[in-house]
Amino acid sequence: MKKTALIVTILSFLGTLAYAGSAEVSAKEMKQVAPAPAPGCFDWSGLYIGGFGGYKFSSVDLNLNLNGDWNFFPDAQHRGESAGSGDLDNSGGELGALLGYNWQFGCWVVGVEAAGGYLWARDSSDSGPIFTDEEPFDFHIRSSFKTNFLFTLAPRFGYAFGNWLPYVTGGLAVGDLDFEQTIDPFVSVAPSTGHDKELKAGWMVGGGLQYALTTRWSVRVQYQFIDLGSLDFNSNFRDEFSDFPANHEVQLREHNASFAIMYKF
Repeated sequence: MKKTALIVTILSFLGTLAYAGSAEVSAKEMKQVAPAPAPGCFDWSGLYIGGFGGYKFSSVDLNLNLNGDWNFFPDAQHRGESAGSGDLDNSGGELGALLGYNWQFGCWVVGVEAAGGYLWARDSSDSGPIFTDEEPFDFHIRSSFKTNFLFTLAPRFGYAFGNWLPYVTGGLAVGDLDFEQTIDPFVSVAPSTGHDKELKAGWMVGGGLQYALTTRWSVRVQYQFIDLGSLDFNSNFRDEFSDFPANHEVQLREHNASFAIMYKF
């Protein structure tokens, strides 16, 4: 009887140890499945929204090509092409909103962000009278260009240091190009006016530095270089004896510096 009681006591003790061991293994397995955040860096993962303001410098390159009967008036052709080409660079402000999502692997952060803003970037010019030694006319050239909005969609790649997140980005850029150019002769011939407005898709690259103020709020500064390509159109003014066609082209590249405040859910 005493021997039986001793055996039962020993088996009960071993069972208790086995149960405690299995519980400890389960806890370790759970820790491996859900590792703690990497020490020394903020948790940037999740959905975020924000608003931004910026300043944009637009590099606007114009190219005017005169042909047809312009070839019979080389001085007027040269002066006209010079006056209608060159740059119409401008600058202005930008206001917009953004939406993005981040995934984090240790201190490495990978995300995707969409942003859109309204731009105040436009300019116009008038060559003034262009006088030549050639008959039958003198003339002047008026040019104008504007862009009203910019949309970007791009991945982001960064590495977190404490509350700081430096990153690089690059991807799709979409904006509108609105270009008009007029050749107006000082004779009884209708001006040669051309105008084109298109939605253009291009590309952008850039980088920025973001700082976490709290677990939810952060701020950042960012720079982007944007290339939206070019557009062109043809115009003509003529009388019953002459034909003066022209090809007008504009190319747009933008440098954009912005400041944003964001909220992470």
